[in-house]
Amino acid sequence: MFNAVYNIFLILTSPLWLIYLLWRIIVRGKSREGWGQRLGGLPASPQGRRVIWMHAVSVGEVMAALPLLQAIRERLPQHHLLLTTLTPAGNATARQQLGKLVDAVGYLPVDLPFAVGRALRRVRPDALIVMETELWPNLLTMAYRRGVRTLIANGRISDRSLPTYRRFRWFFAQVLRCLDAICVQSEEDARRFCAIGALPDRVHVVGNTKFDQAAVGAQDVQADTLRRDLGLPEGAPVLVIGSSRAPEEEMIIATAYRTLRERFPNLCIVWAPRHVERAEAIVELLQQQGFRPWRRTQGTPDTAQQQIVLDTFGELGKVYAVCDVAIIGGSFVPLGGQNLLQPLAHGRPVVHGPYMNNFRDVAALAKETRVAWVAQDAGELAQRVTELLENEPLRKEVARRARALVREQQGASQRILDILIALLELEGAEGARPDYQ
Repeated sequence: MFNAVYNIFLILTSPLWLIYLLWRIIVRGKSREGWGQRLGGLPASPQGRRVIWMHAVSVGEVMAALPLLQAIRERLPQHHLLLTTLTPAGNATARQQLGKLVDAVGYLPVDLPFAVGRALRRVRPDALIVMETELWPNLLTMAYRRGVRTLIANGRISDRSLPTYRRFRWFFAQVLRCLDAICVQSEEDARRFCAIGALPDRVHVVGNTKFDQAAVGAQDVQADTLRRDLGLPEGAPVLVIGSSRAPEEEMIIATAYRTLRERFPNLCIVWAPRHVERAEAIVELLQQQGFRPWRRTQGTPDTAQQQIVLDTFGELGKVYAVCDVAIIGGSFVPLGGQNLLQPLAHGRPVVHGPYMNNFRDVAALAKETRVAWVAQDAGELAQRVTELLENEPLRKEVARRARALVREQQGASQRILDILIALLELEGAEGARPDYQ
């Protein structure tokens, strides 16, 4: 019954989302790629191999999937791996960063029965893994009814989305019953999934794969070589600004940087927006502040540069290695924050804003371990950064504590893989599944 209600809702609202889609394609120039795949035409899986289909919506989820995909490739080398994404940025990152780990990369089909059915017939997955909380009703229910082992990895429910899930518990409870396992980041996430209808015996607290991903990303990074490649002056202090997302936030950061330059005239920044298309706005903002920023896509500069805008995909994780202090974007305005584990894995102190609810557990752990600090506004941000830049012994102690924190929290990817392997070994042993109507 719930599938019928959902599909009727999709039909009734189709004029609205078609108008929105056309607006994105024509006006914004987005979502133009991969429509053959979005309508179900994913790459056909080869005969004679078991297939694992993993879905990661965008860049952050793709990178969080990296250690899990590595673990799958090591322990299940004979399996065919398909990775789908929703966004072009995620797709580009998957191809650039994970191309050697997976056998195929594609776009998630739209959640309509004909598109999902076509995709399932072409892919023929033995298992479907969804990163974090992508609850696509038709995809999950149709896969489950076909005997595909379905699993959420790195599951979480944010403070912002929880009220909506609770309001429509009657609906999401049916979707969650089409999951064989829900592997969540924390006890709080487990409670939240159960509160919206997940079966408690299918919910497993395994930790956060982003700890594994951060550790992998920090390996084999030569900071001095990278610093020269970026064109940073030798010996100058460096801030890396990671994943800023809004003009208001970027103004806060730029104001703090201008203030800091009065005390540290040679202070450099490497600024990476959350979305590459915001790079031009950051360049213009820095120019308005009297700076002459260098775009990373211009290559290695002939002369040293003090302001660099990272307008590339997939580099931020390693670029944190060159900084003295990292500033986390998406946190100075109510957008939920961004991943702070990457700089911590490099042993770098972190300063972020008050809005870290999408990373509440990690942020709380980092604050408790005294490797991250909160700033409410531009003035406090400048103050926090000043205190860290002027205290080298503190930065060295933070480096030790931060690396230990990341090391102690690793292992989620292997725990998820153990659950996946157990599910694959059960395949066919339980008989027909219930048909949730």
